[in-house]
Amino acid sequence: MRTAISRALILSLLIAIPVVTGCQSEGKKHLYKAEDLFEKRDLEGAKKELELSIKADPNDVDAHKSLAHIDEALGDQEGAAREYTAASMLDPTDQKLMDKTRLYKQLQDLANSSGKALDEIKAGKTEDGLRQLKDILLQTRIKAAREKALTALSDALPEIEKQGDQQLQEKKYAAAMNTYDQGVRAAMLLAQAHKNPDLGPQGNSLMHKINDAAKAAGTPDATFKLLNDVIGAYPDDKAANMELAQVYLRKSPPDYDTAADLEERANAPDDEVRKLRDEAKKHRKK
Repeated sequence: MRTAISRALILSLLIAIPVVTGCQSEGKKHLYKAEDLFEKRDLEGAKKELELSIKADPNDVDAHKSLAHIDEALGDQEGAAREYTAASMLDPTDQKLMDKTRLYKQLQDLANSSGKALDEIKAGKTEDGLRQLKDILLQTRIKAAREKALTALSDALPEIEKQGDQQLQEKKYAAAMNTYDQGVRAAMLLAQAHKNPDLGPQGNSLMHKINDAAKAAGTPDATFKLLNDVIGAYPDDKAANMELAQVYLRKSPPDYDTAADLEERANAPDDEVRKLRDEAKKHRKK
């Protein structure tokens, strides 16, 4: 089944390319060959022919438009942005081209905003900065932009932890929990992007500290949702299981059975798990 982009490409080529007899320019030869390759679903081959067509005739707006469509179909946002910009400069009256050019300009601006997002996080605007980095990772497929966003996200984690530590020291428990929460979710985003099996040392530290903040605030179960979200995405994350076990142990009365299950999943020492199971038996007898 052809995609909407593919249909748009065929339509643009059919409209743009009249039936020609006689001598053809070098650029047109490559343009027609690109159409044939596209009909055979050879997008990479069609892309090469369109690039040769543009090299022979840089002012052929149809070649630029067709290459932009091909780049979109191949997921090359950088190439699509370049070709839509070139085509719109050659035909500034085409409103659809102008709209596409603006869209890709917005994506490029977003892709280049990693540094600004990190500066906002350092300035204490954690949620705004993380939102920008998340938008880059979700909306752009430009490799260099994604790498910059991931680097900024990695650099942001110790900054977020530092801010949470300061708030905890000042006994601003609610603020500290919110900051640590943002940090844990940022660690999840980073782990997902890198396809890591868990949140890593930085995420582990943040989970432990948000539990400490919740305990200090007298709301030990405030981290219940966050830790369950982590385990939902990373069921074998040892630190998350251990921290959630602590939440169950702080319940009134403590839920020793669930805590034992969580610690067992986290590969806690057998004697520690056994103690929890023994406590569970004692409380069931009462």
